This record gives sequence, C-alpha cells and structure tokens, in this order.
Amino acid sequence: MVGSIPNDVFQFSTYAALAEGFNTGQPQTADLTSHGTDGIGVYEDGSLMILLEQQAYAIRKDGTSVPAPQIARLPFAMVTFYQPTYRVQLPCLSFESLDDLISSSELGPAKAINTLTPFKISATFASIALAQSGSRSRVSGTIFGFVVPKWMRDVSGPRLHAHFLDEDGIKGGQVTDFETEDAVTLTFAKCGRFHLGFPQGPEWEDVKLSRD
Repeated sequence: MVGSIPNDVFQFSTYAALAEGFNTGQPQTADLTSHGTDGIGVYEDGSLMILLEQQAYAIRKDGTSVPAPQIARLPFAMVTFYQPTYRVQLPCLSFESLDDLISSSELGPAKAINTLTPFKISATFASIALAQSGSRSRVSGTIFGFVVPKWMRDVSGPRLHAHFLDEDGIKGGQVTDFETEDAVTLTFAKCGRFHLGFPQGPEWEDVKLSRD
C-alpha cells in the first residue's frame, strides 16, 4: 500500500457503481482509519457513513446515527488524512455560495475547479436539508465532504458530496442544501493524490458502467 500524505484521498469503488445498485462491500469500518481521519461513505445496508476525527458513524435511512460497527462493510467510501491548508472566515455560508466560493478566482491559488477538494464546516445551521430525513432548522453540527470536479462526477459523486452529523452524534444525512445562521469558518484543502480501489469478484464485473 502506498504511503499516505495529508489530504490524499483514498476511495473504494465509484459513485456510478453505487448508483447502479452495486452494494458489495470489501473495506470494513475498522479499515478506514488506516487511510484517513475524515470521510464519507455508504454501508451495504444503505446506511451512510461519516468519519470525523477517526470516529465513524452509521447514519440510518431515518436519519438516526450510531457509532458504526467495526466489521460493517462499505461498497463506497472516500477518506483522507484531513489537514486543512485554507481557512476562510465568512459572515454566512450556503450550499450554493460554497460552490461559488471554491470556484472563485478571488481565492487565487486556493481556487479549486479541476481538483478534488475535501472541506469541513462546523457551525449552527439556520436550515439544513438532508436526503434521508428532510429539513431541519437551527441545528449545530459538522458537515464533511468533497467538492468534486465535473470530470470526476461518475467516480466521486455530485459537485458537493457531503454528509452531516449533529453535535450530539444522533442525527445526520447526506447534505442537499444548507445555510448557516451566524459567521462561520470554512476549512478546506486541495487533494494532491487520488487513490482508487477496485472491488473484486463477479458482481463488480457485471455492473454496467459504460455509457456506450
């Protein structure tokens, strides 16, 4: 296994395969911290995974969250040893403005259009919309995810691919929209190396990934 450097991204399988119904996991929760401190993923039963500072949580389909079983397997995961190299203080932040900010030339060398970019936001959110459990108002917690270049969409997911966990560790989900209530610090880093692990076995070879 290649040695890791901060903000390398280790990914297992592809988002396109997940969308096509591939749900055979190989890495276990216990394997994640060998490749990162923070990350997101999906378990075989459809529960989401969020890894924050080496603690993994499983987020069930109803939005409830529990510490992830160490032997649970993931058909999709993205993790990194997260060490943010950029911090931006903002009076407020939303889902839409995050993409605009990361893509902005005002950031100079921090601008990320073609580079996979892990990010983290810990804040009180005036509102946050989660794919599994709908919208919540005035909730504190952490979003971790990746700004995904368009050319990597089938590999790593939508432009803003992120999961949320509330400060009590009991609710979460995949983020589809948010707006912070107060001033916030956005941290992020630009990925220097990307490592993709391929599933093994006949189930993987039967997944229809080609558009031809």
